[in-house]
Amino acid sequence: MDTGQVPLTAREAAACIGVHERTIRRAIGRGELLAAKRAGSFQISLADLERYRGAGSRRAARPVHMPPTTERSRRTGVHPKRRRLPPGTHGGPLLHLVAPADRRQAWLADLPRPLTSLVGRDRERDDIRALLGRDDVRLVTLTGPGGVGKTRLAIHVAAGLGPTVADGVAFVSLAAVRAPDLVASTIFRTLGGRDAGTGFAIDRLYQLVGEREILLLLDNFEHLVATATTITGLLGACSRLTVLVTSRAILRLSGEHEYPVPPLSLPDRPGGAPNPRLSFDVAPRAEAVRLFAQRASAARPGFTLSGDNAAAVAAICHRLDGLPLAIELAAARIAHLSAVALLDRLSLPGPARLPLLTGGPRDLPARFQTMRDTIAWSYDLLDGADQALFQRLAVFVGGFTVDAAATVREVDDFAILEGIGSLVAKSLVRFEGDHAGEPRYALLETIREFGLERLAASGDEGAVRQRHAEWCLRFAEDAGPRAKQPGAAPWLDALERDHANLRAALAWFTEQADGPRLVRMAGSLWPFWQEHTYFGEGHRWLEIALDLGREAPAADRLRAMTGAGTLAWCQTDITRALQWHEQALDLAREVGDRMAEAFSLSNLGVQAIELGDHDRARASYELGLAIARAEGASEAEVLALQNLACLEWIQGDTTTAATRSEEALALARQDGWDWIVPMILISYGFITVDRGDDERATALFHEGLTLGHARGNLGDVTVALEGLARVGAATGQAARATRLLGAASTLREEIPMPRPPTEVAYFQPVFATLRDTLGADDFATLLAAGRSLSRQEALAEAAAFQVKPATPAASSSIAASRGLTAREVEIVRLLIAGESNREIGEHLFISSTTVARHVANILSKLGVDSRAKAAAYAHRLGLG
Repeated sequence: MDTGQVPLTAREAAACIGVHERTIRRAIGRGELLAAKRAGSFQISLADLERYRGAGSRRAARPVHMPPTTERSRRTGVHPKRRRLPPGTHGGPLLHLVAPADRRQAWLADLPRPLTSLVGRDRERDDIRALLGRDDVRLVTLTGPGGVGKTRLAIHVAAGLGPTVADGVAFVSLAAVRAPDLVASTIFRTLGGRDAGTGFAIDRLYQLVGEREILLLLDNFEHLVATATTITGLLGACSRLTVLVTSRAILRLSGEHEYPVPPLSLPDRPGGAPNPRLSFDVAPRAEAVRLFAQRASAARPGFTLSGDNAAAVAAICHRLDGLPLAIELAAARIAHLSAVALLDRLSLPGPARLPLLTGGPRDLPARFQTMRDTIAWSYDLLDGADQALFQRLAVFVGGFTVDAAATVREVDDFAILEGIGSLVAKSLVRFEGDHAGEPRYALLETIREFGLERLAASGDEGAVRQRHAEWCLRFAEDAGPRAKQPGAAPWLDALERDHANLRAALAWFTEQADGPRLVRMAGSLWPFWQEHTYFGEGHRWLEIALDLGREAPAADRLRAMTGAGTLAWCQTDITRALQWHEQALDLAREVGDRMAEAFSLSNLGVQAIELGDHDRARASYELGLAIARAEGASEAEVLALQNLACLEWIQGDTTTAATRSEEALALARQDGWDWIVPMILISYGFITVDRGDDERATALFHEGLTLGHARGNLGDVTVALEGLARVGAATGQAARATRLLGAASTLREEIPMPRPPTEVAYFQPVFATLRDTLGADDFATLLAAGRSLSRQEALAEAAAFQVKPATPAASSSIAASRGLTAREVEIVRLLIAGESNREIGEHLFISSTTVARHVANILSKLGVDSRAKAAAYAHRLGLG
């Protein structure tokens, strides 16, 4: 404090630099302005005020000693008086009004003091404090569904701001107030007014507040919104009053600033699914998990978050939408249930959540004793039309658009939008943002479950679910086939967003034994299921559909059979894949669908390779290629070329395999068959690494990985990781190769996508050599480290993988003159060293069959007829 000057109060300091007194008090609270406090009043030196204004104030510059022009001075021409100060000091305003300390402290003491700590909410607290700190904001409404923690957050914010508010913070609970005309009198009594009974005149409240600076916290206003204009009048009459409101419904008042209170933060769930490998170190970072752990430890002493229960606790918090009340009610069950057992019960089909979410503390209001009562409080405030819409919207799982909602309510888009807006304003429906230009909405799952209970009680459940399922069928038939067509990206995104709705519709058609619709829908969705690696789920739905839909039209069954066979193959269920593709081929020929016939032949060729029948595979591919070209079906042509490239590679003819891959890649890109491009690139990468061109192979794997990840195809991502590992093993990067194989193994298990027999045989020497190179213990450690990588970490590991350009050898021109590839030069050098085909294969991670094919090519190019002659000749050329 500068003792050479007369100190100023907060109000005087504010007047000096032309800001609101709240700005000064909050600057003091933040440590931006130095001040002492004596007898309940701030004491600020002019020097400190000058430094504060110079350091960061954006107010209009004026001499500190001149009070700002006020509205009153503009009307009257009279400026505030200045008191006489000692010589050498600046002038200052005369006003020095400080609230009585006892009243201010009494209001602060009236703030509820929760018996449990607030967990998280740092961002929300800072946001709300920043809002209340603005001079142009005097009304802030915290909105959100019941149980989201609005009251706790508001009390926490108010308590923190209390010391900076001149006349204190007042808390008014309105939960028990039923008559709207009692709102003003309840506030009046809370602020110390007397005789506020019948005939209460609101002017008495205006006079009581007057020019005092008060932060008024009005809690639970949602059932009193009809009298919200009381707040407007109060703010208009009392210029230094600020109001903070908690309400499940926005008040719709002029000057109102809404702050929707979100649920607590949750652990990430890659792909929307629970993460069974959730790190114990990562889980507690989520606010919801921390709250659960804290409340569970109170219910069962000794409970701690651990590596054994972290994934289950995280999944519980997801099931409960991150709602604090729901989490607290569930955590209380830890007294007699393990986290895993609790999760199992919350995951049961049907209304599983609400019956468990009971038994709240007896000292809470009745509506917070159970989650059902909490939601019912909001539901009972709705009018009949909003209640009916809420019930019907509960049929949507994971969200909905206006168009979809209009279908189940059977009204036009405008009417449905008005109804949705009303439910959003009352915090029963959430606006999820725009997707592809369309607004999307959703209900939290605990709230949706309540809505389903009410829908069942209404007697309209069957009709509403049928309309919902029919909308999903139309959407599936429109979007599903596009998942593999040019420009698929937005359709894949749309299908993923509504996948939960599509599942619900499939379940409804199954319950109704509606085989024809089920076949149509599942048959339309299989391209999406393959692209986003829902192999097991999609295969189950398709088999159920084909069983129930035996009388479905042939074209619908043919599409579903093709999908069933393809997804069975993706699971390495070769027997089932073969059965479905054979049936599809027979049916395609029966109905004369030549394109379907070409696809079936290619698919059967894949199964033949896995059964070791390469002749049948080649015949199937070549016939399918001929049909595709005759029909002008470029997609089927690309698939046949790609499969022929794989067959040539397996048989050791990497030169022909590369030619086929180039042809398939060019045609796929030309005609926009983006879905197969990553697969071609990755397969071509394996062919290229086996030819010895590690740099080119790395580039192919990287591109395939990038494109596959962009499409959401985890199958492509997995195989690309394995391809980079293959290059790493071949180029002396054993540690990184092992980590990548570990990451790929985890993805295969998560999908799940077992390796087919041909890939198992291909990677056996890779695993064996890495184990020998690193030693069994280090190999196991690195493999486990790779398995523990998150998806993003695995992608980052892959992105960092590079092969250093090889230094040109002196003999490179000689090798090139004989037409030898880089791989063939490697094999020549090993021939000179006297290694057998098996030893060469183990050294280069390729099969003996592939080595034999390379040796035959080398003999031909060098013009010799034996391995010994080739070795001697190559040695003379300087290749050894």
